[in-house]
Amino acid sequence: MLQNQDFWMGEGDEMIFVDDETKPLIIGTGSEDYFLGSWNFGGRDGARAFAHRMYGAPFIALPERAGGRYLCYRWHGDNPVTFTRYLKHTMEHGHANHRADNFYSACYWYQAEPNTDFPALPKTEDRIPRLAAVPGPGGARTQ
Repeated sequence: MLQNQDFWMGEGDEMIFVDDETKPLIIGTGSEDYFLGSWNFGGRDGARAFAHRMYGAPFIALPERAGGRYLCYRWHGDNPVTFTRYLKHTMEHGHANHRADNFYSACYWYQAEPNTDFPALPKTEDRIPRLAAVPGPGGARTQ
């Protein structure tokens, strides 16, 4: 995650929707809780990187400042989210979606056979994230 604004980037609740449900199956209590790094990953200017088998934040740079970065992961091997045909995992950007930070994600999906052919992936260059500086209170400056 790349911060475009100063101050705490957490508190964005995760929501996981499965199949045809209109309400999320899981509603979390904050992005830092989802990655099991409660209490601001150790506190402003004291956020500490950590890594465990199923979760972690092994890289934290310039916490709570525009330009800051957090690399976080969470595996669901011990607590899988099962679905039949549809899964959607969302994360609010700050409390009530009030932030304009850049979040990036990767998902690993393991499926038992048989399966049908999947559509082709977009070209590699079309899958590389584009960073966007977003001005605003405490935000990254643009020229």
